Amino acid sequence: MRAALLLLAMAACSSRSTTVSPAPAPAAKLPASTAPSVYELGITLRDSADQRIGLDALRGGPVLLTMFYASCAVACPAVIEDLRRTLAEAPPDVKVLLVSFDPARDTPAKLAELAAARGLDGRWTLAAADDADVRELAAAIGYRYRKLETGEFFHGSTIVLLDAEGRPLARTEGFNQREPLLEALR
Repeated sequence: MRAALLLLAMAACSSRSTTVSPAPAPAAKLPASTAPSVYELGITLRDSADQRIGLDALRGGPVLLTMFYASCAVACPAVIEDLRRTLAEAPPDVKVLLVSFDPARDTPAKLAELAAARGLDGRWTLAAADDADVRELAAAIGYRYRKLETGEFFHGSTIVLLDAEGRPLARTEGFNQREPLLEALR
């Protein structure tokens, strides 16, 4: 089922369209006490203000982390809307970190343009990293993506909730899966 959902999300971001929409995969909670912190990866990002920040820039509070690319026309906008709805029900200290896996095209100016176009406020950080760091982060959080010859990407829609120290508390795969994230925040 997970593989089928991954293929569906990948197809949604390719130049082809699809009308299939199976039920989303169940979310899995991860015990924070045994999960390593992604902040220990030491990854440096460049944010939409063209500032170099550490992956741990949002340390100290809960963070909803996912990966995306700004020119995605289908899945990434849907994930952003899912995150927007999640934030509307979440405590005010929850932040969002969107890390691009398309650093060649997702310049700070492009990220700032996307944030403005989507009306993303100060709770949102959009950033990119070099290819090696992007791959390392994707592997650490179990996010799968693949660049196509067209320049588009096949990718998942994983959202990971990190605790104040960067340890995964919960994750979702698929769209409209806010409840496991919100439950972990309670």
